[in-house]
Amino acid sequence: MTMILEELVSEETSVKIEFVKNIIELYDENATIPFVSRYRKDKTGGLDEIAVAGVYDSIEKFRTLADRKVFIKSEIDKKGKLTDELIFAIDECKDPKILEDIYMPYKDKKKTKAEKAKEAGLGELAVILMGSENKGLPEELATNYINIEAKFDTVEKVLEGALDIITQDVVEKSDLMEHYLRTAINSGFLTSEVKKGFDGSDRRFEEYYGYSEKISSLLEARHSHRYLAMRRGEECGALTLKTEVSEEEHIFTLKNKYMTEQHFYKDFVEKAVEKAYNQYLRPALETRIKQELFESAQNEAISVFSKNMESILMAPPIPPRNVIGMDPGIRTGIKTAILDKDGKYIANTVLRINSPLEKDRALFELKTLIKKYQTGAIGVGTGTGSKEALSFAKQAVKELGEDDIIVALVDETGASVYSASEVAREEFPDLDLTVRGAISIGRRLQNPLAELVKVDPRSAGAGQYQHDLDQKKLKSALERVIQICVNNIGVDINTASYSILTKISGLAEKTAKNIVKFREENGFFKDRAEIKKVKGIGPKSFEQCAGFLRIREGKNPLDSTRVHPESYSLVVKIADDLKVKVDDLIGNKSILSKIDTTKYIDDKTGKHTVESVIEDLKYPALDPRKEFRNVNFLDGVDKIEDLKPNMITEGIVKNITNFGAFIDVGVHQDGLCHISKMKGKNIRTGDIVTVKIISADPYKKRISLDIC
Repeated sequence: MTMILEELVSEETSVKIEFVKNIIELYDENATIPFVSRYRKDKTGGLDEIAVAGVYDSIEKFRTLADRKVFIKSEIDKKGKLTDELIFAIDECKDPKILEDIYMPYKDKKKTKAEKAKEAGLGELAVILMGSENKGLPEELATNYINIEAKFDTVEKVLEGALDIITQDVVEKSDLMEHYLRTAINSGFLTSEVKKGFDGSDRRFEEYYGYSEKISSLLEARHSHRYLAMRRGEECGALTLKTEVSEEEHIFTLKNKYMTEQHFYKDFVEKAVEKAYNQYLRPALETRIKQELFESAQNEAISVFSKNMESILMAPPIPPRNVIGMDPGIRTGIKTAILDKDGKYIANTVLRINSPLEKDRALFELKTLIKKYQTGAIGVGTGTGSKEALSFAKQAVKELGEDDIIVALVDETGASVYSASEVAREEFPDLDLTVRGAISIGRRLQNPLAELVKVDPRSAGAGQYQHDLDQKKLKSALERVIQICVNNIGVDINTASYSILTKISGLAEKTAKNIVKFREENGFFKDRAEIKKVKGIGPKSFEQCAGFLRIREGKNPLDSTRVHPESYSLVVKIADDLKVKVDDLIGNKSILSKIDTTKYIDDKTGKHTVESVIEDLKYPALDPRKEFRNVNFLDGVDKIEDLKPNMITEGIVKNITNFGAFIDVGVHQDGLCHISKMKGKNIRTGDIVTVKIISADPYKKRISLDIC
């Protein structure tokens, strides 16, 4: 019997069916993953964001599959070929790829040779040749079916037409693609050769000249990047990729399935079987193998990109302080922007340090700016001239004797994308894009997450082979990561930009802009209840967003916590029972640790909700991000030529891939710490690590590192 949606999802995700049913209801109500995982734990059994996301993906997959089944059955029925056997196979299918294999022989396509032969009246001859009786020699039989008008005007052409009919019948009835695929994965190889006529100018793919690897190996997550590399080589015209599989075994299996002892014209039928395999099934298998390899590699690449993106977004902010953002430039000078502690733009200038006289003037000006605006941090972008700009900023701070001012390099990947974006133009319509870049760099130092949400996550430079991936899938996955990160931290509704508000559960761009407009017209929000007054925010939107929007120093102390307004009455009851004020509960771990949670569980409020509320009260200002720490590059080491074997230095992890970690050691060229040198350490993008230089090749621009 065909399984229903909740059964299919439960089987695939291993989530209990009762929770799957609840999650399907929440999905249909457009409840976001952060909201469901945080505030509907009683309905999910306490599933985290990853598990809820898995259920959501499974729901979408099986609903899409169900729609596709309806379409396929309808299309096959139109052709008069929908049998009970086919209906059963389609209804029971759980895999989209297998479903397409079932449908493949019945798809609309250009009229086949077999169909032309049938129209010419050769179907009867094909039936005879597939039969068990001796009706005479095939050549003699063929003379009775010559059709000059249909261009079957010779015996040879008639027999070829009959062969095409039988071949198509074999293809339609084979249903062996999954068997072929399994055997190919278990024992097959993918080979890579230099493409005929390739001039050798592109040397990126040299390691894949005359290369061969088991398909099963390439399907492993740790090796999947190699297939993406070979695939790119093929698309660039450097490589030719082929699969090597057990063709003899495949043909033998097909003959055993299709041919019987009753076939009188065995040689003719055998020829049709071999043609079916070589001309149709084998090329289809090649496509399926490459499809499996790409899908596996793509899923892993998107997963790696997502993990890296999460680490980048969750990079620690600096403590609240006024900041100077610097966008380095040798010829054009250092574009410099001053921001207040909330990231609000104050002023800008250009500092030039190309000559001693210019540098002296620039030092005086920078020191004046630092004192005038009580600057607590300087962020220097990592573009060309960054080391010189960093040294210049450190000199100014040193001369002022201000040891507590943070001077740090800030990864500016994607900052230029933001500078020229519509979001930047809306924020700063009267400023040059170079100034917008400096502002973005300063804000990235203050709060990386709040600034990075403004740019397309694909421009963050956090993945591998990202341009080879399905861009829609990649963007969707990264947008999900952004939403989870933003809601994990929460935002201050009175200072947040509309860009970050759009990532809050239940809010869209329009409602986010309406919040900012309401704030500008009415002043700061005083409590969460006021959010309901914003145009476009109804009961459902409020339910989704309220818990993730914080109000500092508002009317209700709970508005600054992660406690959802729907649980305020629970907090009041707990406070009344303990004979204390609600204020006295917030952050008071000693009192909260003694609460008997079972006392507050009822039909409306479950165990998970009560425990979450108490946890939120214990840690009202919880921020999952680490404390900010500045990296210390080696002084005087500014380019690859300065690196020597066995040097020890700190570096920032810029990107994690399946073959290693790319680490910035302050020389404008990231070094690679191969996976074999990582010693099983669980490092993440953005981490500061100590590394040893193994080798540095200025010509090839390659740096090899070892993590200490």
